[in-house]
Amino acid sequence: MGSAYSRAALRTRIHALIFNQGLPSIFLTLNPVDIHSPVALYFAGVNVDLDNIRIEQLMTTYKRAETIASHPVATAKFFHLLITNILDTMIVGGVLGPVKAYFGTVENQGRGSLHLHLLIWLDHDMKPVDMKENIRNTDFREKLKAYLEDITKEDLDQFKDEYVFENFDVANTWSTPP
Repeated sequence: MGSAYSRAALRTRIHALIFNQGLPSIFLTLNPVDIHSPVALYFAGVNVDLDNIRIEQLMTTYKRAETIASHPVATAKFFHLLITNILDTMIVGGVLGPVKAYFGTVENQGRGSLHLHLLIWLDHDMKPVDMKENIRNTDFREKLKAYLEDITKEDLDQFKDEYVFENFDVANTWSTPP
């Protein structure tokens, strides 16, 4: 995040946005896992056929982590590509509906991987008190539930240390292993 001055400048900009737009509708943290991404490995110079990814092509988790750690520019390039696509889809593409404003800061974690903290102001007049009132309506609740189920992806981190490919047909596998 930089110096104390740059952090103070960011806080001033956020306060100005909140003063101008009100409280943000969404606070989101995006933390892509670079060591499991074939795209990040490709940017790091690993020979990976991105159109036909096979388990045999990928290295062990340790070797992938070592490769990613030794190629910080490739990791930043992967992060930029992924975040740009996500923002283009969510903000510009209108997945969230009309957006009045958004503000994000990029930070790195202890191991050097990048993540984005994002505030999003949706362009609607619904206040938290309105949501509390609307959630009592069965029709609204069902529509909200359907929307959330549509956009939510489950986190499968509890399986990362297990061998989950026992019954997979490796020849027809195209996704990245945990």
